[in-house]
Amino acid sequence: MSKIDKIKETLNSLRVGLSIISAVLITLGGTLGALYKKDEIDFIFWVSSILFFIFLFSFFVIARQINIKTNELEDL
Repeated sequence: MSKIDKIKETLNSLRVGLSIISAVLITLGGTLGALYKKDEIDFIFWVSSILFFIFLFSFFVIARQINIKTNELEDL
């Protein structure tokens, strides 16, 4: 497999991961909003909040990796 094919495959995998994380962020955001609106600030709310920020950080890390791989692809 050539280097360009490996980079393309990595980019596709990162994009799939980014899509999954986006879906999880939307779901967690909706859950947090619903729990806050019901005034149910309990264990599940705090766990969801922590997971939201972890996934948000992961989103930016993967977006950065996509940017790096895209630049590598342009250099070839």
